Amino acid sequence: MKTKLPLLVIVVLLLAGGGTAYWFWGTNRGTPDGRIRVSGNIEATETQVAFKIAGRVEKRLVDEGMKVEQGDVIAVLDTADLHCNVDLRRAGLKVAEAELAELLAGSRPEEIAAAKSAWQRAAHALADLEAGSRPQEIAAAEAALAAAAAEKERWQADLRRATTLFKRKTISSEDYDRVRTAYDIADQRHREVEEKLKLVKEGARREQIEQARAALAQAKAQYDLVKAGPRREDIDQARARVEQAHAALRLAETQLGYATVVSPITGVVLSKNIEPGEYVAPGTPVVTVGDLVHVWLRAYINAMDQQPVKVGQKAIVATDAGGTFEGRVSFIAQEAEFTPKNVQTQKERVKLVYRIKIDIDNPGMELKPGMPADAVIETVESGEWRVESGE
Repeated sequence: MKTKLPLLVIVVLLLAGGGTAYWFWGTNRGTPDGRIRVSGNIEATETQVAFKIAGRVEKRLVDEGMKVEQGDVIAVLDTADLHCNVDLRRAGLKVAEAELAELLAGSRPEEIAAAKSAWQRAAHALADLEAGSRPQEIAAAEAALAAAAAEKERWQADLRRATTLFKRKTISSEDYDRVRTAYDIADQRHREVEEKLKLVKEGARREQIEQARAALAQAKAQYDLVKAGPRREDIDQARARVEQAHAALRLAETQLGYATVVSPITGVVLSKNIEPGEYVAPGTPVVTVGDLVHVWLRAYINAMDQQPVKVGQKAIVATDAGGTFEGRVSFIAQEAEFTPKNVQTQKERVKLVYRIKIDIDNPGMELKPGMPADAVIETVESGEWRVESGE
């Protein structure tokens, strides 16, 4: 018994030491040769493809699982109203350009000649008023008055005779009325001619002369404006209207371009959210496209493993299906956090860990978002090594 007791103690001590070592390396997921094992899930850059404007979806050209290249058309909105708006803005631009061209061309010779003629007529009218009536006009008015007086006297004599005969009942009342009417007309004509002669002798009134002067000044100003052509301010305003019309057309064309949405990246359609015929608001995702060529493993390391792990270190990633992929550590969180709740055991969930990312080249797109995977990070340079999924 004395020879067996020390041997038993040695065995117990060895087992205890091995258990401690196993607990240490298992808890920290590290290995004595400088390799750290982690587990996590594959993630990829997901881009939600959406329209910038509202409208009714006319067609969607992709479905879930389809591969798309950057620039491929994803969906198209109904463009009837947008095309009408472009046509309207294009017509407005033509009108603005025509107005500017007319101003730049200046006044036409016919317009200048017409304005000059109006100015000259106004000048002649004022001169006639200021000069007063000519002798010929006075003589003509006097002659007209003499003729009217003679006509009045003749009908006045006829009226006297008709009155006497009517009293004697020699003529009818109709004949008498006809003579009376003719006399009244002659008398009215005499008074009008007499008044005209008076006005001719007096000449133009002062207010008439002032009105003629104002008309002359207005005609002269209009002639000067037509001859000088459009003002610089008018041309500048017309140019501004042309620029405004150009901007409105560009905006309408841009809005029309927004009716077609394309994939911003090369990838795979992960989900579809809108069907043809539905009305969408700006920013509503139509599909979600994932870049499956460049994926990463999202994993966590505990505090004891955080120091040896560095950005740029090589890693080998393995999936449950048996595939292995090369990767490199691209990110290490600077702040610790509790292990995510999706970790299986409560013991693991209460640990403080650091989130890391391992970038993986996935040219065959075998790795999919959400897929579980294991990885071994080489913290020191060594020879050949590998990782087996599910270790």
